[in-house]
Amino acid sequence: MDTTPVVLAVPIEEIGDHLLTVGGTWAEKGLMVAILFAVLVAVCTKMSLKAGIGALIGLVVCLGIYQSKDVLANAFKETISNVSTQTPAPSAPPASGS
Repeated sequence: MDTTPVVLAVPIEEIGDHLLTVGGTWAEKGLMVAILFAVLVAVCTKMSLKAGIGALIGLVVCLGIYQSKDVLANAFKETISNVSTQTPAPSAPPASGS
């Protein structure tokens, strides 16, 4: 019995990584749409300038936390891993781009 090898365009190992990347990209875009929708709902239901300003401040805070999630995760990981040592982890990561 002779078998012919099958050649795939992408190795099977990388298919899952690609699907996770596509899902992550869609989730980030979906998060932005959901936050903007929440701002619009707050403004439309209240019909006031204060509601719009509060919603925009909330939007900025949410986006700031979301975009710094990797830095915050690393700082949290350092804090947890340095609990038993005498020198604690730095409270803020060093500024990049200086």
